Amino acid sequence: MTKFARRSSQALVASLALLAVSVANSAPPADKAKAKGAKSAATAAPSFGNADAITEEELRVFLYFLASDQMEGRNLPSRGFDTAALYVASHLAEWGLKPGGSTNKTDGPLQPYLMPMELVSKSIVPAESKATVSGIPQGGGRGGRGGGGNAGAAPAAGAEGRGGRGAAAGPRSLDLEYGKDWSVAAGGRGGPPLDSFEVSGNLVFVGNGYVIHKTKTDPFAGLDVKGKIVVVAGLPAELAAQAGGGGRGGRGGGRGDAATAEAPAPASGAAANPAPAAAAAGGGRGATNPLGENCVDFLTPEEAAARNGAVAVVTLANFQELSTLANPNAAGGGGRGGFGGGAALNGPQYRVPKLQAPPACPAVPAVSAALGLTNAIFQGERTSASQVFYAAGSNAKQDSFALSAEKKLSLKVVTKTEPNHGENVVGILEGGDPVLKNEYVVISAHLDHIGLAAPLPDGHNVNNGADDDGSGSAAMLSMAHAYAAGAAKGIRPKRSIIFLWNAGEEKGLWGSQYFAEYPPFDITKVVADLNMDMIGRTKGPGFVDTDPTHVLVNPGEILVVGPQISSDELGKTIETVNSGYQKLTLNHFYDTTAPDATHDNLGPQPNGQRIFYRSDHYNFAKIGIPIAFFTTGLHPDYHRATDTPDKIDYKEMQVVARTVAAVGWVLGNQDGRPKINEKLPEQLKKDMKAAKDQGWGKTTPVLDPLPGGPR
Repeated sequence: MTKFARRSSQALVASLALLAVSVANSAPPADKAKAKGAKSAATAAPSFGNADAITEEELRVFLYFLASDQMEGRNLPSRGFDTAALYVASHLAEWGLKPGGSTNKTDGPLQPYLMPMELVSKSIVPAESKATVSGIPQGGGRGGRGGGGNAGAAPAAGAEGRGGRGAAAGPRSLDLEYGKDWSVAAGGRGGPPLDSFEVSGNLVFVGNGYVIHKTKTDPFAGLDVKGKIVVVAGLPAELAAQAGGGGRGGRGGGRGDAATAEAPAPASGAAANPAPAAAAAGGGRGATNPLGENCVDFLTPEEAAARNGAVAVVTLANFQELSTLANPNAAGGGGRGGFGGGAALNGPQYRVPKLQAPPACPAVPAVSAALGLTNAIFQGERTSASQVFYAAGSNAKQDSFALSAEKKLSLKVVTKTEPNHGENVVGILEGGDPVLKNEYVVISAHLDHIGLAAPLPDGHNVNNGADDDGSGSAAMLSMAHAYAAGAAKGIRPKRSIIFLWNAGEEKGLWGSQYFAEYPPFDITKVVADLNMDMIGRTKGPGFVDTDPTHVLVNPGEILVVGPQISSDELGKTIETVNSGYQKLTLNHFYDTTAPDATHDNLGPQPNGQRIFYRSDHYNFAKIGIPIAFFTTGLHPDYHRATDTPDKIDYKEMQVVARTVAAVGWVLGNQDGRPKINEKLPEQLKKDMKAAKDQGWGKTTPVLDPLPGGPR
């Protein structure tokens, strides 16, 4: 037995023991009332189903398991995530909920609750990936590899890279080391996929490389780049300002269809994904791009290069990327095919092939140049490497020019492919009405988190994700238990309830997109999605947070996002249920797509944090389903190894879980269904059209269990 298996088994035994005590202490109120001689639930069903059966004790048991160190942060894919998925599935099977996953070739009672997703990782093979610059003029200062200086320094003007001292006859060639002198800039949000390629050509510098129609900016104008490789540095001023200023801003922030608005980066070195949810790849989940619509109002350098016949783009690394290169063993480095050197703590970066939308317009492959490649490119040219580097850092306009006709760059990038798996967990409580049971209320949360972290001073290195989103996942388990226990006593809604634990939310809303794009049933029969992400933290005694972009609720309060945007009727249902039941304070601060003085006015101005676009509910909104997103907000432990279950406000979790369960009960029994608002935000309408054009929502059989998947 492996060390992990021993630890997981011990944790599971302890958890199940606690669960037995919890369940014994949390019998449905209807049972207790019956024991005292009161009317049973069969004769007087509670107004909100069996929501009162949700207890703090049970929530605590579920969450301490899901957020335990043995789950290793529930990164997708990982054995910790698979274990968490099986833990949820085992309870659903025990309680008798109907499975909503695989129906063929399953092994055992748990796989039918799992909805598999194929994952694929493509990574560089460094030993087989080559870069060579030929036609470099001799002369200049002694360089060593990369032109002298350390990796965090600016390029040295006139440095010659590896080579001798002083002048010599004729130009020379320089082979450059992958991961030190250059790297691949592919695979980021909005960028081209990471694939093998081999190109060779002369070089042309085109400033920052962006073609912007509204300002008639075209750095390619008057240049012949056909069959050549273009070199770019920096960002347009608009994107640099949105990214916080300075330099290129990193891959994925400014390139692609819309710049991603993200919460503050985690100190642990984990991937900086927005919370309560990760921004999904493509489709404008982040801040509105100040340049307009990609491929219509502007072209990225990779897209402009493709339109003008170039074969590749070389982007000069900014100071932050060079600093990362200087510290290759930093936590989380090297995971995305770019600079970072050391192996990522959480393994390769994966994608879901079935979720890859076609690019908005063609793009050429791209690489990033560190000091070695940068100095080799600009040696002997009219503008030095250091001049280009510092001009890019200050966002100064740089003139385009063709480099020496004798100078050529040859690039060969070799990738390898590694398959893997992920899975949503789906349990269904069938409705009691013979007709309405074919309609559904979806209650959702995400089961994954961000995995391992750089060790804290005490050695703790697990991003436990107790609040994000262990809290929502545990709450759903208690809801499913309450609904199942109620159904066993005749308390059953007319419509069916789907409990959906999404996978890969932190990677870009993968699980919810997969469910919405490839639903196993008629998705038009879904009347609403009630989504929970981070519902476990409040401003308790002594709470301090110095981050002004964080909004966290007081005990007895909840942030509700979406009803005022997508469905006023759903909002009225929530208000009615809440006023007659748990009486939470409903805070609509994030319930907007147009930040103003009193709504979502935090974060990068003028766009705010745009939380509406940044969690799993948004993929349901994209197919015209009314949504409501419940969260208690952001706090200093978000995406850090300090997000642990001992810091959770379990009373708050209970009140929120009961409220959402009650709203689900009412939606499950209403004569009608909430309507989507006639007036919707422009971004949502664009994304709804894109989803329709891409064929989202067509009923699709669930995949059979994948090799290596949980069983």
